[in-house]
Amino acid sequence: MRLLPAIDLIGGKIVRLTEGDFSTEEQYGDPYELLKEWQGKVPMIHLIDLEGAKAGEPRHLDVVRYAKSLGFLVQTGGGIRSEASLDAVMETGADRVLLGTKAFTDPDFLDKAIEKYGKRVAVALDAYDGKVAINGWQEATKLDDISVAQDLVKRGIETILYTDIGSDGKLNGPNVSRMKALRQIVNVTLIASGGVTTEEDVKELKMAKIDEAVVGKALLSGKVSIDELIEWEARYA
Repeated sequence: MRLLPAIDLIGGKIVRLTEGDFSTEEQYGDPYELLKEWQGKVPMIHLIDLEGAKAGEPRHLDVVRYAKSLGFLVQTGGGIRSEASLDAVMETGADRVLLGTKAFTDPDFLDKAIEKYGKRVAVALDAYDGKVAINGWQEATKLDDISVAQDLVKRGIETILYTDIGSDGKLNGPNVSRMKALRQIVNVTLIASGGVTTEEDVKELKMAKIDEAVVGKALLSGKVSIDELIEWEARYA
């Protein structure tokens, strides 16, 4: 099981939000410095442009380029809602690019993205109480997360990042039951996000046959160290 250290960005700074609420912003320093600290320790990181997600266009491509220059594999997303934005993110060399809002509001855009970039295109499926949220989690929809996941697979998506918004930033553990439900209906790379904090969380996700998990606030707040994360990944590989 792969564990992805997460960096969320607003205004050039590392931040964490609780349940996607921008009023709960906590800052954790400079992304360039943290990336240098992590260099050579972990192969892949998760970089999310929260400012871009809210604005509707990427705002931190320089951080993605820097991470690539240090040798990281990079999964990134936030604000990619046009072909030009998608091309710009892909040109940074990002290994996985997450589409969110546009994947649900414009299926033709998603189809064209998959046709052009193949498995480098992934989808960030963010949900609260089983309903998909869009526009940087600021807008709820009536779309059922399970049904949406099934449709994504039919369209050719090979990687789905599922964030349980109700768990995000709370350090209370992931929504394992929802991840299990998704695992039963989709046979793609499935990534858990939201609340992953302890080794027991990782163990439960591994038992649920989840492929990868994002670790954000637990790492940034010091609840878990990068070295512990490496140990857990090796233990539950």
